[in-house]
Amino acid sequence: MSRPWLAPDLRIRGFTLLEMLVVLVLAAITVSVVGAGGQAYMERSRYNQTVRDVSSQLNKARALSVQEGRSVAVTYQPDIRRLVVDGRLALEVPASLVVQWEAIERNSRTGKTATAVGEPIFVFNSDGGARGGRLAVLRGGQGVSFRVNWLLGTVEQSMVAAQS
Repeated sequence: MSRPWLAPDLRIRGFTLLEMLVVLVLAAITVSVVGAGGQAYMERSRYNQTVRDVSSQLNKARALSVQEGRSVAVTYQPDIRRLVVDGRLALEVPASLVVQWEAIERNSRTGKTATAVGEPIFVFNSDGGARGGRLAVLRGGQGVSFRVNWLLGTVEQSMVAAQS
């Protein structure tokens, strides 16, 4: 006589070891792909934020010079990776980014470029004009170069590739 209240198949159902290994391998692949994409996103984000910050600090330096009626210098300190505006810390550049700069020329007749720490890259004048060299922020061999228009004192940006 059959007893309907008892399960006819008493086998225990569950995952096999092979199924568990497949799931774990797929999860590991997913984590590695997402992790690499997340790292690239963070690097790109740091670069974009640094470019925005440099542009903002240069524009603030220009406004400060006009507002206070005096010259304001912008320098880059490569040993500590800092952009300094008017003697005050303005921005720390992340170590993952490459910074290239040319300071203001000391003597326009000789064409020698000043490269010592603390010498200005840009100087904004109280009359709205400016003089300066060049500052470039690079990531992966490409980036943005900043220059100032000597007559208008405006900050100009252009795309550049790393110099060999």
